[in-house]
Amino acid sequence: MRDNKVSIREVAKEANVSISTVSRVLRNYKNVPPETRERVMGAVKKLNYVPNIAAQSLTQGSMRNIGIVFTRSTENAFSNPFFADVLRGIGSVAEKYDYYLQLISFSDINMEKEETIKLLKSGRVDGVILLSSRVYDSLIYELLSQDLKFVLSGRVLEHNLLGEKMYYVNTDNIGDSYKAVCHLIKMGHKKIAILNAPMDYVVSKDRYDGFRQALMWGGIEHEPDLEINGGYTLEDAKKAVKEKLMKRRDITAIFATDDMKAVATVQAAKELGLRVPEDIAVIGYNDFREATIVEPNLTTIRVPIYDLGKESANMLVKLLKGEEIKERKKILPTEFIIRESCGFKMRGGKYVL
Repeated sequence: MRDNKVSIREVAKEANVSISTVSRVLRNYKNVPPETRERVMGAVKKLNYVPNIAAQSLTQGSMRNIGIVFTRSTENAFSNPFFADVLRGIGSVAEKYDYYLQLISFSDINMEKEETIKLLKSGRVDGVILLSSRVYDSLIYELLSQDLKFVLSGRVLEHNLLGEKMYYVNTDNIGDSYKAVCHLIKMGHKKIAILNAPMDYVVSKDRYDGFRQALMWGGIEHEPDLEINGGYTLEDAKKAVKEKLMKRRDITAIFATDDMKAVATVQAAKELGLRVPEDIAVIGYNDFREATIVEPNLTTIRVPIYDLGKESANMLVKLLKGEEIKERKKILPTEFIIRESCGFKMRGGKYVL
């Protein structure tokens, strides 16, 4: 049976040009006369020709694929709004430069490393963006040691000398967390708990370190019992907060290291008959859409998540094109947003005590 797929040779014959001319038109080369370009595109439309992407990629030496490494399971990744927003930013750049996205997500760390390296070395992806880093990240070591192209959305720990060789985009997680907890201390809170994610990731450690630094600034003794492991889901966080609040009735404020955990805190407090912020103040992190839906609205750190994705992708595209990158470590600005969950009320268009 004859394969009905139209070949580039047939398009060239229909347009009365060479195969190489058709290829130049499809790859949008500038050195093609307008009338020739119009004739080729007319033939493409008439014959309903679909270019063979794999064949084009072989001739160009690139599959034009960018790998997105979630560094966690798909279930955990897509239960957090952060990943949808950062993907939108990456996608906007990929579309602009005609790249496709390939999502890489494994719950098994060794499988993640093996598959990511395999995809890069086989040429099936041209480079990858890591959406976070682990405290001890063997994938990053492998990528660097094999001189493979990647950009990290996040950072490695300062004592890790490999950080000098890397390209990454991040925000000041330590400084922002410090600012948020200092705000609670200035409002008179002394029994402040932190609702954190597991400490496997650098971002979790950084936000925890900012919390600890704020306690030192305020002269408040650190109590390990006021550290709450909120897991990765809303349900896990809510359960952990309820258990802690039932045991520690003296807690007057909770700093949650992302807004979904802050939402879980508000829900847990209400189910225990506590009022927010009268009985317990709550601060979140990221300024997700949910921050202004939950009642009361969340005080939070506004993180430019879309821009994190966009800048990471721009940096990777420059790497792939061999362009100079003057700023290997890019820190994006954030904003501390004060709302009602920490004790402020809206009056005259402003939040006041």
